[in-house]
Amino acid sequence: MKNKRGKIIVFTCFSLLTVSALVLASVIFVISYSNNNIDSENDERLFSLTRGSSMTEYYVDSGRGAYTIEEYEPILRKSVALGETQKRWIELSGVPQDLVNGFLAVEDRVFYEHSGVNIKRTLYALLNSLFHFKSTFGASTITQQVIKNISGDNDITVKRKFNEIIRAYNIEKNHTKDEILEVYVNIIPFGENITGVSLASEVYFGKKTDELTLAECAALVGMTNAPTRYNPHIHYGECVKKRNDVLYAMLDYGVISESEYDAAINEIMSVAPIKESSEYVNSWFVETVNEDVISYLCDKKGMRREAAEAYLANGGLKIYTTEDPDIQSILERYFEDESNFSNKIKQGLDYSMVISDSQTGNLLGIVGAVGKKSANKLLNLATSPHTPGSAIKPIALYAPLINSGRISWSTVFDDVPVEFKETGNVFTEYPKNYPAVYDGLTTVKDALRLSKNTVAVRLYNMLGAEDIYRRLKYDYHFDTLTRGEYANNGSKLTDLASSPLALGQLTHGVSLRRLTEAYTVFPREGVYSEGRSFIAVFDSDGRLIIDNSREEKRLLKKECARIMNQLLMCVTENGTASKVTLKNSIDTAGKTGTSGEDKDRLFVGYTPYLTAGIWCGYRESDESVGKAFPTHVKIWDDVMSEIHSQLLAGKSDSEVKSFSKAGLVKRDFCVDSGELYTDVCALDPRGERVESGYFMRDFAPSKKCNTHTLCYYDTAAEGMACEWCPREFVREIALIKVEGRRFPKQIVISDADYVFFEITDEYEYPSDYSLPYYYNMIEEGVFVGIGKKRKQFNSYCYLHDGE
Repeated sequence: MKNKRGKIIVFTCFSLLTVSALVLASVIFVISYSNNNIDSENDERLFSLTRGSSMTEYYVDSGRGAYTIEEYEPILRKSVALGETQKRWIELSGVPQDLVNGFLAVEDRVFYEHSGVNIKRTLYALLNSLFHFKSTFGASTITQQVIKNISGDNDITVKRKFNEIIRAYNIEKNHTKDEILEVYVNIIPFGENITGVSLASEVYFGKKTDELTLAECAALVGMTNAPTRYNPHIHYGECVKKRNDVLYAMLDYGVISESEYDAAINEIMSVAPIKESSEYVNSWFVETVNEDVISYLCDKKGMRREAAEAYLANGGLKIYTTEDPDIQSILERYFEDESNFSNKIKQGLDYSMVISDSQTGNLLGIVGAVGKKSANKLLNLATSPHTPGSAIKPIALYAPLINSGRISWSTVFDDVPVEFKETGNVFTEYPKNYPAVYDGLTTVKDALRLSKNTVAVRLYNMLGAEDIYRRLKYDYHFDTLTRGEYANNGSKLTDLASSPLALGQLTHGVSLRRLTEAYTVFPREGVYSEGRSFIAVFDSDGRLIIDNSREEKRLLKKECARIMNQLLMCVTENGTASKVTLKNSIDTAGKTGTSGEDKDRLFVGYTPYLTAGIWCGYRESDESVGKAFPTHVKIWDDVMSEIHSQLLAGKSDSEVKSFSKAGLVKRDFCVDSGELYTDVCALDPRGERVESGYFMRDFAPSKKCNTHTLCYYDTAAEGMACEWCPREFVREIALIKVEGRRFPKQIVISDADYVFFEITDEYEYPSDYSLPYYYNMIEEGVFVGIGKKRKQFNSYCYLHDGE
């Protein structure tokens, strides 16, 4: 009976092993031939890069304007120990045999016999995962651990484990056992920001690696299982217990004798004192470069983020950055001095700033917050998304419509609400301007200068949501845009609407850096290439790893970009950014932006040399910015003025760059029609209604104004003249004809009391001077707007009526 039971047990185990082997073999086969995520070239790059030092070198271009690798004149800016670990490479010949034997005894006793994977232990591990014989059961070989450590791939998934097996086979095919073991001992983490046995020997025992005793070797081997738990600096007793376990394993493995074992377990180890940490705080620019390199490796090279971080942190890389040291230094010095900012920074108000090259789009300087940077990997407010508000309008609305000739500098829109939303018999106008003023007939120039939301929505309707969305998403790389998703409360979120695309109230915002890069399309006269913080990356042997060349793309006609430059200069001359003083030294253009409820304030401005964006808002709350002085525009002006004082030093006026007007037509026009100015326009009682603007030749005004119409005015009664008004008081004036004003509520419009309506026969004029002369023509419940003053200019002269 027992014999039969034994046969059953043996048969069952054999069957389980057979099934497990078949499953393992099948999965490995399928993954090895069908899984596109296995990139042996990446593993080879990571494997070779482990030999680098822990220092990464960052270079700047001495010529300060390189666009290609060939143009770059590298000067070493700084060398930095990246990441959280330090390492120092040691050849395998410098590692004591006791240390090697300890790793083999504990981690992989058949290391020199397998081809990267211990099939037997892997099968046992598979059975253990099914039947839980032990709480833990490790099956990874040293080669597999090398794969995990160089790539950072440590997900606890079956797929990842089988991928690791295939990758280990690949490494074994290309490298000797000693090469693999050498990498292994150099990349094992030991806690306290240390990687590899060389630094671990020095930090924990104050010795060179080849000076370690057997007991110290065993202690280091034991630490790798849990570096903090077995750290001799803080858990000496735990470290000794684990050391003794390793010594026993070595005795069992047959690599030390009984006498060596006895001597080692009784040795009192002398632990080196803890060294003071000297963590290097990377600049905002260096951290931006690091993130960009990692993103490139993930997006263009197909690496997992963990692998890309390991690739960068292993060091030895030489990175050609786009940093301008002078600009970065000015930015850092200004932002570190908290007295330059509003006192509200004590309540959490913060600022960030980005500066790019107006001619190449390259990133030149960046700061992510106010104050001296005190640690690495802090939240960078210049690269995290914010609501852009009206700063989105020039690139999303005005430029594409001017580019296609559908609007021009002088095109006139009616600055009144586009619609009224009714809630419980209460009508709310949409959109609202900030400040809440409606100016009536408004040119494109003034709509942009004064940031008219009503005109922005009308431009949005002309373009359509899909067109705007596509441009922002694919031309300017606004990757945070969403076509549609659901919020936690179940509501639908989308950026395919007027509020996000016309008024800049984007669902997830856009980073200040991305927005600033987009604005370089204007000083670059319609050419755009995605911004970058580095041009190239080389390995420690000087081999080119990343060529970060950017494809230039023409998004706007030269003439359109030149018109936009002149339009956006109006914003700094007498628009929403009129406080900018840099305009007194050099052509300066830009656009402000404010999010709903004043939670974000932005300004992106530029000169022919530099394009800069600034953001301010509360870091951890939805509080409104409110009255914060100095304003973000003033801070922008301070920084850019200091930078330009250096850029322009020694240059004569003729040597200072300005925005070109070549190819543009300058023409006078009537501001109420956008067409050619006439003698009738000159009779407008508001005074001069003529301005000049810049146009593409085929879209300059060519027709005469027909918005102004002649009528008669009684200067004594200050009202529209009637047939009884004395001739000496009557003069000829011109009022404006406006169509389409029909509102469900009365609103104030600046030009409403200069509007003309044709009067029908037998019309009864109102006798109230607070009403326009045509008031009784308007049907009940409909309103056409009213002027700001109580007495309307176009009221009726009831003083002489019927005389």
